[in-house]
Amino acid sequence: MIRVEGVHKSFGGVPVLSDVSFEVPTGGTLALVGPGGAGKSLLLKLICGLLKPDAGRVFIDDAEVSALGETALMPIRGRIGMIFQNYALFDYMNVGANVGFPLAQLGTVSSSEVRERVARRLADVNLPNIEHLMPRELSGGMKKRVCLARATIHEPPIMLCDDPTAGLDPVSTNRIFRLLKRLQQDNGATALIVSHEVEYLRPLCDQVVMISRGRVVHRGGWDARANDEAAQFLSGEGVA
Repeated sequence: MIRVEGVHKSFGGVPVLSDVSFEVPTGGTLALVGPGGAGKSLLLKLICGLLKPDAGRVFIDDAEVSALGETALMPIRGRIGMIFQNYALFDYMNVGANVGFPLAQLGTVSSSEVRERVARRLADVNLPNIEHLMPRELSGGMKKRVCLARATIHEPPIMLCDDPTAGLDPVSTNRIFRLLKRLQQDNGATALIVSHEVEYLRPLCDQVVMISRGRVVHRGGWDARANDEAAQFLSGEGVA
């Protein structure tokens, strides 16, 4: 379960998030949408504990993430699979080492098992036998799938995805969303996905939260007729 309660966050005195609240139930999948600069990626950083809110609270299950220090956050972050918008692959590691990194960090999995699980996960994302390649040798779509493999190799109960198809062509975008749906269903993970790809989010996410100018303008199902701005955005027309 992920719960955000009355979160405020400012930078240099400029409000970025104002009184944001929502919840993702255990095993649920929530889409976080809104125009660029609305504060969506910032919310993921707050949920991970990378940043602290100025006011309000953030919970993962019963742990108040917003009140914990780095040491206490480590086991919680170990339960999270994070797909970053900018890939965040280690450029000095090959694909195999990148994907296996979360398992290596656990320190409880043998080297041979890490290699076996890396091979299986790369096959899951339709990238078999590329363990030896370096990130610079991959296309954008391949990097996204490698990120997805790394984020899910330790079967995390929570998945946070920051615009996982940004800059990809329609074929790659469709492939990524199909993989996300299958992996989430296989693992029963709680998932929060930031994306502008409304048509792909609809069949994947049972709930949607829309943020505009740092505030929640819609929270619930995909029918947002009560709010003109949200209705326009969720119809795929965007916001003027």
